[in-house]
Amino acid sequence: MDCNNDDLDKQNGGTEAQVYVPQDAQGIVLAFLPGRVVVKLRSVCTFWRDCIEEPSFVNSHLNNACRLHQSIACFTSLDHGLVHMYTFDPATMNFRSVELVFSNRFHMSGPCNGLVCAYDIKGDAEVLNPTTRKHLRLPDSVLKSRSLYSEYFVGFVHSTKEYKVVSVRHCVRFLAFEICTVGALSWRTIRESAELLKATKAVIVNGSMYWLLLHKASSSLSREILMLNLTDETFTKIDIPDAVKKHDMELFEGEGKLLLLSNHYDRSSKNTVSDIWVVDLTHQDWIHLHTVAPRMPVGMNPFFQLESKILFGNQKRLICADLQDCTVSYIDMPSGETLISCGMFVESFAPAVTGLVSSTASSYGNSSGLNEPSSADPGQSFRNAESSSIGRDQSSGLTGWSSADFESSFKRTKRTMNMVWKILKHRAS
Repeated sequence: MDCNNDDLDKQNGGTEAQVYVPQDAQGIVLAFLPGRVVVKLRSVCTFWRDCIEEPSFVNSHLNNACRLHQSIACFTSLDHGLVHMYTFDPATMNFRSVELVFSNRFHMSGPCNGLVCAYDIKGDAEVLNPTTRKHLRLPDSVLKSRSLYSEYFVGFVHSTKEYKVVSVRHCVRFLAFEICTVGALSWRTIRESAELLKATKAVIVNGSMYWLLLHKASSSLSREILMLNLTDETFTKIDIPDAVKKHDMELFEGEGKLLLLSNHYDRSSKNTVSDIWVVDLTHQDWIHLHTVAPRMPVGMNPFFQLESKILFGNQKRLICADLQDCTVSYIDMPSGETLISCGMFVESFAPAVTGLVSSTASSYGNSSGLNEPSSADPGQSFRNAESSSIGRDQSSGLTGWSSADFESSFKRTKRTMNMVWKILKHRAS
């Protein structure tokens, strides 16, 4: 559709002559609109298209989106790397199907400013923006071939407006931490350590990543938190509260703060008690915030806190616990789908770097891939994909996919896709 911009400029010439809005004002208005609306407006005229690609617009739109258009995004795996994206409103407990995200990667990091890092068991990784449907393949690392497997997490440095991807590489006798600035051509090794992490999934809060360190004398207890500052790429350690050092713990993010969930058995009540603590990083102090009721089932890990609600989950179910009214909602995944990522999401145009490639351009039947799918089907873009004239052995535009792979996977997905989320809500006793 971009190729018709000159024609659209001529068609809109008469309207522009009658109603003139300064270009600066047009850019300001565009920066306040939701990302998927702005994506469609790229095709209106060349000025809007060029405006949206400016780094200053990307930053301005992101700031507005974080204040006005945040939602919860759930990514579920459907078939051979096809990923289904949903947005979730915790106030109404409603899910909305956004679209299928194309990637042949089987794992995905939590979202950061609308970006996710998709990767596979071989260690190949790409930064993907579901809103613009563009991706950037990350460079290979020397350590990738020497590690058993790798995990990736994407974070944002506010001071420099840079996105950095951190890889935790599992080697035979140690963990290696590498970092790559999005748009750069190489990885940098920032730590090699034989210390064990309770969970290798990073918790990302305000430009830093956090992991619980296991105590050397115990295979389950933690004494410290490992913190990576993405700005200067240095590691520090934070002591956990003395009151919970013998408890089972999990880290999670809530309202821009690092939170700690501790679980312990209370002999007086004969129940497991879950407490939430928040850390003051400036003074290295911990403050007790809440006691969560009821006890979460085994295997349900905390994802994040949004206002009074805490979202727990595993691959097949989400649990939304409201601390204010003590209600708990049990949310089952659609049949045949597996949760691979969940987090706060904004529709952005990040990252503003060169080298981004359309993940869907040649498969979608139109060069822009800007159709907005309805919540009732996989989307117009998928219907166009079936009638694509691409040769059977040609690339479909998906990273590492042939057209035959895509067509076969798409047909299987369309036959089995079930977008029904089963929700059961009750009040905790």
